[in-house]
Amino acid sequence: MGTAAVVVSWEGGATTARCVASLRAQDRPPSEIVVVDNASSEVERERLRRDLGAVPGVRLLLLDENRQFAGGLNAGARAAFAAGAERALLLNNDTVLAPDALRRLEDAMSGARAPGIAAPVLVDMDDARRVISAGERVLLPLLCVPRTLLRHRPRGDAPYAVTGVMGSALVVTRDCFEAVGGFAEEIEVYYEDVDFCLGARASGYRAVIVPTAVVRHDGMRGFAAGLTPWAAFLKARNPWLVVRRRGTPLTWLTFVPTYAALVLASAAIWLVRGRLDVVRALGRGAWAGLAAAAGQRPVPVGAPGARA
Repeated sequence: MGTAAVVVSWEGGATTARCVASLRAQDRPPSEIVVVDNASSEVERERLRRDLGAVPGVRLLLLDENRQFAGGLNAGARAAFAAGAERALLLNNDTVLAPDALRRLEDAMSGARAPGIAAPVLVDMDDARRVISAGERVLLPLLCVPRTLLRHRPRGDAPYAVTGVMGSALVVTRDCFEAVGGFAEEIEVYYEDVDFCLGARASGYRAVIVPTAVVRHDGMRGFAAGLTPWAAFLKARNPWLVVRRRGTPLTWLTFVPTYAALVLASAAIWLVRGRLDVVRALGRGAWAGLAAAAGQRPVPVGAPGARA
């Protein structure tokens, strides 16, 4: 059945409709577009029904509870695979695909040594010259080194191997998704892509970046810029969950000092800016992560339900 697209949304409004429009404009369209709504308000759901419910090739999957980005991806991917899709293009709703993006991604996943994951080059929504990600170096000992320092730089037009991709836009095969077991819903959002890529590699699946496939993306938040208290909490908590799930005793020797340096430096930046709410959220996230590493089950943090 080819590739189905999955768009995860929460109160997405026109942003979700824009993403769906770019999917329908592909020169090789997806076999199906599954829009997963993470328990938005009834006003938003009525808008989705009105604007997308009768669009050919679009299926609305309205979840009864907010399962966050990881859970929304899982729900959409499993629905697509159950309907016969061979691959799933997983997207945050604030992405817009170039018209040939899906075709180029699909072509890179053909052949005898087809990868389990293929991802585009992500560029800024407002400035396509600014590359957000052209592939990630996902290594547990370096998990808390700022990702901007470890990212690949664009090189040539041929697909190239990477150890990780950003979760805002990627294609995954059914076999790879099932081998990993989907995305870790306890992580919710932020680092769920890191965990998934580590699981895929451990299961024997490769990941590649397709430089000629381009997707525009809006809404990036790092430790030093753009953090809300909600995002700060998750970004401080979730590295602990990844290391607990994927690490070895030796991993903790490098993780703890680099994590402490990252969070303390970030807290200092936000303290100077007068954002005590973000500083407190970082502290709560660090404490929640430590508790989770000690065996306590993470408590869901609530809305939003898409990657910001």
